[in-house]
Amino acid sequence: ISIKLESSHGVSAVNEKVDVLDFFTANILTELQDTNPSVRPMVKATAIKFVSTYRNQFSKEHMTALMPLLIAHLASPSVVVHTYSAIAIEKFLISKEETRYKFGCAELKPFLEPLFTGLFAIVDNADWNENEYVMKCIMRSLNSAKDDIMAVTQIVLEKLNAALVVVAKNPRNPQYNHYMFESIAVLVKSVCRKHPENTVAFEGLLFPPFQNVLQLDVSEFTPYVFQILAQLLEYRPGNAGLGEAYSTLFPPLLTPSLWERKGNIPALSRLLQAYLQKGSSEIVSSGQFSGLLGVFQKLVSSRSSEVEAFALLGAITQFIPAEVLKPQLKSIFQILLVRLQHGKTPRYVRHLTSYFAQHVGKYGSQNTFEVWNEIQPNLGLMLISQVWIPRLSTDPPTKLEAKMQIVGLTKILCDNPNPLVCEKQVWAQTLVGILKILTSQSANFDGSLDNTDEEVTIGYDPTYSRLYFATRSIVDPFLELTDAPSAFIGALHQFSAAQPGFITPIIEQGLQHNPKLFTALDVMFQKVGVRL
Repeated sequence: ISIKLESSHGVSAVNEKVDVLDFFTANILTELQDTNPSVRPMVKATAIKFVSTYRNQFSKEHMTALMPLLIAHLASPSVVVHTYSAIAIEKFLISKEETRYKFGCAELKPFLEPLFTGLFAIVDNADWNENEYVMKCIMRSLNSAKDDIMAVTQIVLEKLNAALVVVAKNPRNPQYNHYMFESIAVLVKSVCRKHPENTVAFEGLLFPPFQNVLQLDVSEFTPYVFQILAQLLEYRPGNAGLGEAYSTLFPPLLTPSLWERKGNIPALSRLLQAYLQKGSSEIVSSGQFSGLLGVFQKLVSSRSSEVEAFALLGAITQFIPAEVLKPQLKSIFQILLVRLQHGKTPRYVRHLTSYFAQHVGKYGSQNTFEVWNEIQPNLGLMLISQVWIPRLSTDPPTKLEAKMQIVGLTKILCDNPNPLVCEKQVWAQTLVGILKILTSQSANFDGSLDNTDEEVTIGYDPTYSRLYFATRSIVDPFLELTDAPSAFIGALHQFSAAQPGFITPIIEQGLQHNPKLFTALDVMFQKVGVRL
């Protein structure tokens, strides 16, 4: 009768003729204040569910008063009561008032010790089955605590480790397991992102149970372990290298049989990218680079793993020294082009042209064209006019890829010597392609992600369970370039000065056929303060 509008975020509108808070004070609160577990457990469970359902009607002050009562009910021997309490606490922590959390880090801080004591008492009880709602509450509490988690990090991690050892023997609740690994990922993220020196301590605590999982080949857990190993490696201090444990682990990661299991592939690819980011010189010096290329070749041969293949290739291009990579470039591009010829899809073309942009952006158009034309005469011209530029119209790039395309295409247009200087029509098509990106309303060159924790679905996925809190930070291969559009205008101005009379006729023709685009180009020149 009281509910007017309800969703997964709780009741958002109530019947104005029903005073929910008055009903709560008169009928619900007294039941919650009675913490005797043997008295009316089903009534208590219903009262707790009421609090969870109507959480949006409670103020921050109400929640602060209710939190110790809910924590007290975590001690109930009734599974229903302590489960509903965990659910209610978790919902409190994601409740918002406009854009701010009602019960955030500051409000939670006084309750951290009794809260985790109550939650882990349930987890540690061998007489109860794994409770996914309790583990989800642990995950959410850790995330909400932010920096305040430092004080309890070791004890919480030891408790999670103990839980991992138990469930690894017989994994039976996928959601519970997922939230358990998310909880570990939250701890790693919260502590090591600001204090990279703590990664060594985390490795000391996590490597033993993780090695146990890998040795026992617990297939349900290996993707999680690989993701957190990658997360830890990415947070390692830049001068720390790989360390003995990671160096020992690397060769087995290249074993073909490990990549046969599809659920492993995204996590393993992510882990190899972390290795490249932190220890590319060690990979090369130990003679493991050829094995890495073998993994790339296997991944790119299948549509189901082509995304991971290009992510790995991007990391190889970014972090492997040029003198090591250069002898392999011809075979790498041959592999890519064979797949283009026999398995061309819009998604493959998107990733391929994105890689073209990254490669040209790093090594320049002249070096790239030399490799392409060594494979086949005039191949570079064919790839740009028939594959790269058409894709920009049918599948416009956005965010970080838009920036990468601007960087790569700027070099195609403006490098000196220029591979397209004798191909004015293709040069003009390339200019139109870059102008479409620069004038697009949806390009957003920052490459940012903007997801709040409760707006994404965090949970088990039978195909591949990505850990939300271990998500890899976006790696910009051109981080030092903060304003790609201005860099393009500057490069075009320099090219015009080096090639007098080349650009002006193209722009005059462009104003007739694409007046909107080329007027925008003129505005860009004015903004930067240069003239052709």
